[in-house]
Amino acid sequence: MASLASIEENKYLNSFKVTASADNALAVASVPGVAGKSHYITSVAASYCSAKTGLLQIKDGTTVIFEQFIVNADNIIFPVPLKGTPGNAVSAELAASGTAGVLGKVNLVGFTL
Repeated sequence: MASLASIEENKYLNSFKVTASADNALAVASVPGVAGKSHYITSVAASYCSAKTGLLQIKDGTTVIFEQFIVNADNIIFPVPLKGTPGNAVSAELAASGTAGVLGKVNLVGFTL
């Protein structure tokens, strides 16, 4: 069995941070699937560049595993990471703002083991 120190080191070495932005379109930050490995999502940040409300969804493949409305901006930390299905991509998707020139941004942070 792996030691706690080696697990923590692997989390650091296999970490990811992906970001996406879109002007009045769906903003999608995604991590491609890795055969035999799971992605663990530790946090997500989402925002609009002006006062807007939109739906943020985190997906395991095409399945929604978390969703929340974002009012202007939010940073969500998962004390227990969300675990993706082995081999599946994971993504965070922020709805279009509904107004041309209003950018939406989303950041997805985690690790793969």
